[in-house]
Amino acid sequence: MKETEQDFCRPCSKLLFGVTNFSAKLNYNAPQLAFPENGKVKRISISGAQIKFSAKIEEKQLTSTDIGGTHILKPVLQSIYENNQDSPANEHVTMLMARNIFKIPTALSALLYFDNGEPVYITKRFDVIESGDRIGQRLNQSDFAQVEGLIPERDGEDYKYKGSYERIAELISENVSASKIAVEKFFKQIVFDYLVCNGDAHMKNFSLQNSVDNQEVYDLTPAYDLLNTSLHMQGQEGARMALDLFKDEIDFATPFFQENSFYGTPDFMEFAKRIGVVEKRAARFIKLTIDSVPAMEEMLEKSFLSEKGKAEYKKSIRDRAKALSL
Repeated sequence: MKETEQDFCRPCSKLLFGVTNFSAKLNYNAPQLAFPENGKVKRISISGAQIKFSAKIEEKQLTSTDIGGTHILKPVLQSIYENNQDSPANEHVTMLMARNIFKIPTALSALLYFDNGEPVYITKRFDVIESGDRIGQRLNQSDFAQVEGLIPERDGEDYKYKGSYERIAELISENVSASKIAVEKFFKQIVFDYLVCNGDAHMKNFSLQNSVDNQEVYDLTPAYDLLNTSLHMQGQEGARMALDLFKDEIDFATPFFQENSFYGTPDFMEFAKRIGVVEKRAARFIKLTIDSVPAMEEMLEKSFLSEKGKAEYKKSIRDRAKALSL
């Protein structure tokens, strides 16, 4: 979101698209992607209300594809959702804040526009090997619903919401060799998700991926699908997140939560203690989270959100930062 003479600065364009002068305007519209001439729908999945399209770069152009996709396109949400036109810019700025302000590893992403001017979010796949003998091949990846063995046939339609962040941390410790580093990364993302009101951080939105060099070694993938869901769904600004913090939350609540009915710093410090994050490091990151609101608001002002979207986003993170400050 810095000022440039072209749509993307040359290094960012090269990193995201493999060319130094990629255009932010596509020469087609979303319906043409969804319903090509042969009638075959070219979408790879629908996660909740979000349609996603697989794409790849050919001759400096982004084209839809059934196989060999290197990027994922996410158009605006359906019109039944509030501020639906803001959804691409919402995810775009949230991912950038995570990466640039909080130093959370994220999937590379950008904002593009269809030929009719409608915005579309694009993210580069991080499971495609880009160099070496295995170039073009996919890394093995499993989200935590898969790791935990949750399936809709047995666990119901809401299977991806059955679990807790404490349980994910346990699974990280069981499956990642450098687990202490990975668990701390996970802790930081959970605190960030809380601050930005990401009510979609469920079991499928965290994943493990094997190493390029050693297929037996797994680590957390970069963060993905980060956005402020409260902009699009009423009631998402409340106390909780997509999952409970604690495995035993039905029977357990911190004194802070019992008094206030929303999460605060004591809850996240208890969470850090349970999953093995060093107390001083957890407290330092929570303080950074609270102190980073002005920098986030500055980035939101530069974002491509509507004025209404900017105002609502700012209010939501101020409210969450206030909860963490109590």
